[in-house]
Amino acid sequence: MRLSDALGIGAGDVVAFVGAGGKSSAIRVTAGELAAAGLKVLALPTTKMTVRQAERIGPALVSEDVSELATLVREKLAVTSPVVAGSGIISKERIGGLGFEEVERLSREADVLLVEADGARGRPVKGTAEHEPAIPDCATLAVAIAGINSLGKPVTEEYVHRPELFSVQTGVGPGQSITARAIARSLADGSLAELPGKTEPVVLITGVTPGDPMSEASIVARELWRFGIRKVVLTSLTAEEDLRVWIP
Repeated sequence: MRLSDALGIGAGDVVAFVGAGGKSSAIRVTAGELAAAGLKVLALPTTKMTVRQAERIGPALVSEDVSELATLVREKLAVTSPVVAGSGIISKERIGGLGFEEVERLSREADVLLVEADGARGRPVKGTAEHEPAIPDCATLAVAIAGINSLGKPVTEEYVHRPELFSVQTGVGPGQSITARAIARSLADGSLAELPGKTEPVVLITGVTPGDPMSEASIVARELWRFGIRKVVLTSLTAEEDLRVWIP
């Protein structure tokens, strides 16, 4: 099963990827799948994206002027897909994010728009700040991500982005072990807590492989169902070179 199919992404969608544990990888994989199916795919950040991440997805186009950027995107998508857009290079390593109105404008140039809507500094789980995530109003789907490799790990900077917020949101104190319920709560009450009215939620658990990780991910899925998140997808993304996808 393709990851994009499992998540329910298709033509006309604006998809916000939030959380931790593999957002950039998920965007890269889904962008490639959708482009291979003949769709014009545009990826962009509403916060920021590293140049390295952008280049792994596709050609990166930047401009401070949204009209100029729209023209660049339209011309590039006419010859290749996927493409990445940003407001400018804010450093040697990062592409600047785009505002919600700019995102809506650029969505008209692509069949599918994939949005990186927050950051996690490479950690498998995160605490969500008040200003996060930056999900545009035009988003049709929000994919909240967490890595199963965080289960049982301590709440520290090594495994958690903003551990102090994670503790407040989940009730798991600093240094204590991360539970399946804590992972579920960090997504339901954090990344997916306040969605635009027409945005559907889905959770993607990454790093899943047959055996114990699969059983552990299934427990997280059950906890998510208790929090009202009905659609959960499990994937080997970030754990195995050969991508595998399951729906529990």
